[in-house]
Amino acid sequence: MTRKYSYWLSSGKYAMMQKVTTILLGVLAFMLIARLFIPAEFGVWGLFIIIASIVETTRNALIRNGYIVFKSTKDAAHEASIELSSLVINIGFTLLLLIVFIFLGGLIETSLRAPGLSTILLYYSFGLLLLIPYSQKEIFLYSKMDFKAIFSMYFFRNGIFTLIVALIFFLKLQVTLQGLTIVYILCIIPGWLSGAYFSRGYDRIRMEWNAQMFKSFFSFGKYVFGNNFFSLIFVNTDTFMTARIMSTSVSTFYNIGARVLNFADIPSQVFGDIMFPKAAQIVKSGNDADIKRIYEMTVAATLCFVFPFVIVGFAFSEVAILILAGGKYLGAAAILRVMLFYSLFLPFIKQFGNIMDAKGKPHVNFWLMFSFSIINISINYICIMRFGMTGAAFGSLASYILLFMTTQYILGRVIKSNPLNVLRNVIHLYPEFFAIIKSFVFKRLKKYEK
Repeated sequence: MTRKYSYWLSSGKYAMMQKVTTILLGVLAFMLIARLFIPAEFGVWGLFIIIASIVETTRNALIRNGYIVFKSTKDAAHEASIELSSLVINIGFTLLLLIVFIFLGGLIETSLRAPGLSTILLYYSFGLLLLIPYSQKEIFLYSKMDFKAIFSMYFFRNGIFTLIVALIFFLKLQVTLQGLTIVYILCIIPGWLSGAYFSRGYDRIRMEWNAQMFKSFFSFGKYVFGNNFFSLIFVNTDTFMTARIMSTSVSTFYNIGARVLNFADIPSQVFGDIMFPKAAQIVKSGNDADIKRIYEMTVAATLCFVFPFVIVGFAFSEVAILILAGGKYLGAAAILRVMLFYSLFLPFIKQFGNIMDAKGKPHVNFWLMFSFSIINISINYICIMRFGMTGAAFGSLASYILLFMTTQYILGRVIKSNPLNVLRNVIHLYPEFFAIIKSFVFKRLKKYEK
């Protein structure tokens, strides 16, 4: 039983630790920051964190998936040109963001009705330079499936930031949003140093220029970048639109809900990170049956964790809000209950994206998410104007259902996948997970008995 899942267990251990600790530390910092600032200021910080996450996720999308696919499908002789292509694109993307945040920060602040956001983005723009070596190191380690090293990078970066926030809170120190942004930026450095330490045993990275490789790499990456950008716009439409139409204080309710949903998304991220390199290798053999199997099993394994989370989260929404942000944000409980249903569709949608990228069809993801971003914005606007504060939650849920139906139709055509197979796998996986846990516990008990 354990041998059957040896790849998933060995890789998943550190991937799970990385996702769990990242979210836990993020939530702890979120809880403390919520109590350091008034709701309006806290709303501005929440919008900044969303923007920062969009930047980092799209940067990885632009480079990482192409890096993995090309390394899996190209000859070893091309590795040096793949390395240089990824670095050049990383630097170019950073310079573009610098221009956007420096010259258009005021427009972003005005559009989101978030006073002070432009100054935060100005500070953050210079911190983007630190993200170049950090992201290159992370992508390299990801290609090696060294999830232990990646865990270390995120642990030191997020752990030190949370520790500093905790010291500010408990020592009752005065801090501004701008000061907190500087701390956030500087914590990238220990994360990168940790990655550099763990990667010292690998062969020295060689780089060489190949114009054709750069063109191919960029052509692939631009679609993955666009897909992830519009995916994040889709996911955060409710927060952005409530900030724009209502206020940053109202958008905070959606930000709190998103923090809770991050826990439901951990299995999807973990299994997706493990699945993608494996799927890229399988595509090389051209076996759609194996792609179908790995997709359905990955989504099923994710849902095994998501179902209990949704049930518990629905029953204890008020408790979760009280712990996260305090009694002044209890109005978010009703919104959270609606948002919890998003997590039932996310595993299908996220792994659909990974499968399309692995099969060399990133343009399908791009056009799909571009279209649904516009649809989601339109539905959210109508629902906010009609139902007020909770309207965005119902609007986004409707968009998730439509997107789920569309992705399943496409997968049915491409790899003959069927969502009913996923549900059947869920039923079969629960006893197997129980057997794995039982075996693990008994082994540990026997070890302590000796």
